[in-house]
Amino acid sequence: MSVRIEEALREIAQQIGPGVEEVSFAVELEGGAIRLTPENLELQVKRDAAFPGDGACVFTGQWRDVRVEWAFTPKAGGMAVSLRAAGEHPLRCRSLESLIVRYYREGADLGAWRVPTKRRPLANVGMLRLDELDDETATGTLMRGLFRDSRTPGLFAGTLLPQRHSHQYHLTRDGEDTARLTCATHFIEGPAQAKECVSETSWVCATRTARDAIETLASFVPVMDAPPAPPVGWNSWDYYFAAVWLDDIIENMDAIRADPVLSRQVGPIVIDMGWSHTEGDWYPNYRFPGGLEATVEAIRSRGFTPGIWTAPLMAQPMTVTALRHYEMFVKNQYGDPESRGGHYVLDPTHPKTQEYLRELYTRLYQAGFRFFKVDYVSDLVHAERLHDPTKGPYEALADLFRLIRECVTSESHILGCSLPIECGPGLVDSGRTGIDIHNHWGHVTWAFDYLTLVYPFHNRVWVNDPDFLIVRGRDTSLEAETNVLNPQAHHPNPGRWRGGPVFTLDEARTWASVVLLSGGSIFLSDRISMLNDEGRALLRKAVFPTGIPAVPLDLCDEQRASLWLQTLPEERRLTV
Repeated sequence: MSVRIEEALREIAQQIGPGVEEVSFAVELEGGAIRLTPENLELQVKRDAAFPGDGACVFTGQWRDVRVEWAFTPKAGGMAVSLRAAGEHPLRCRSLESLIVRYYREGADLGAWRVPTKRRPLANVGMLRLDELDDETATGTLMRGLFRDSRTPGLFAGTLLPQRHSHQYHLTRDGEDTARLTCATHFIEGPAQAKECVSETSWVCATRTARDAIETLASFVPVMDAPPAPPVGWNSWDYYFAAVWLDDIIENMDAIRADPVLSRQVGPIVIDMGWSHTEGDWYPNYRFPGGLEATVEAIRSRGFTPGIWTAPLMAQPMTVTALRHYEMFVKNQYGDPESRGGHYVLDPTHPKTQEYLRELYTRLYQAGFRFFKVDYVSDLVHAERLHDPTKGPYEALADLFRLIRECVTSESHILGCSLPIECGPGLVDSGRTGIDIHNHWGHVTWAFDYLTLVYPFHNRVWVNDPDFLIVRGRDTSLEAETNVLNPQAHHPNPGRWRGGPVFTLDEARTWASVVLLSGGSIFLSDRISMLNDEGRALLRKAVFPTGIPAVPLDLCDEQRASLWLQTLPEERRLTV
């Protein structure tokens, strides 16, 4: 490596911030058999006149017919970094590691520092310690960082939205006081065969605190011109799961109408899983006599907005969709439909799938539904090949929601449930921030950990949806049993999912506070008539969304921030 290149790399490291010792990249071609780095490429550098400072810097190199460009652009006190490879033949590019950082803090025990850890649903997330990371949690999405506490600047990297391809951050300890961060874009089969591959863009900075860094990353997405008001509604899922009847919907609507506060606040009534024959066969079953039109009429006639749940990319194996239209599915390496979690995943880039989806959402819209909860879509990010070879999985998901919007029009509210925030803004009205809530304390902390990572994206990517405001439990319910079957209810070590006892009153109050500090949607999901006076009183206090998220004042001091400040037009609220 030439002296000029080494000098430019040192200047970039210094501009990113204190502790950044080395920066590098890697291009993996021919399925990973060839790895190109600054050490085995003869690089050239072009620097703007203002570099270092406000000027950009681009490194270029050549290997056979493949040209590599590694670009750094100053942005908000850090650097926006991207990597490009282009050639005359298909690259078979497995990944572009757009930035590899060696981070050194002399004498520091980096293992005790906090790592913002965002991963896919059902994952362990939050502000974990570096020494707590295992093979799975060492890799995350959207962002990654390393911070001593809430007051000390640390290393941070995050993805500029929207993204097309899988882009991950891998952080490991590389000695007592050294860590290594890798930002890598991974390409599925089609895009990997292209003659040009471009990484997602990461913003990297080592001069900001954890809260400042996360909020700066979010600020790169402009605030919506006219953000939708956070909806307040009721959804059937958490109490009934899939065992829901039209009579259950009517019972809860009547209970809401009879309540002096809830009757004024609740708008959408959403029928969740359980209304259709099965997933992939989207027609009403025997529990909804009269069909969807009768259901819509029952909701509208009581003054509510009809809403419905769908999982458009899911098809159970014994449906007509699966048995007769399997060409629509995501395929494995052999060309056979790929099963995930016991069901097949539809490929939204296939023309027949698009036709199928247009029929479904047009039919539901024409039936009168105006609130659409769209679920189980994140399965697509695991696909290794799509019908359209030019599409990455996140780009394909974005196209899916554009198609749905065409069918249901701007008149409808779309909730993206399991839609990765990385797909970017302009696709849905509201989006789930994380894991499902259930009335067990473990789900409160889990959902809270997800919210901690994405709170500032509210009114930028979407209106945050923290999941249901549920309060039923041992102190708030008229029923001894508050839930449907829990297959591990008596297991001595049940795990985190639906594990442990149901809510106490204090735990229900805490969850209600978390929902309010999100600033987002409020959806009830208890059986309203079976809440006691304490439970109903709690709902009445909590069904007034603020529209403004609280911010954590002590992020990275401990595993969870304990001080949240919400600045409202007429008051400031501190939640402890």
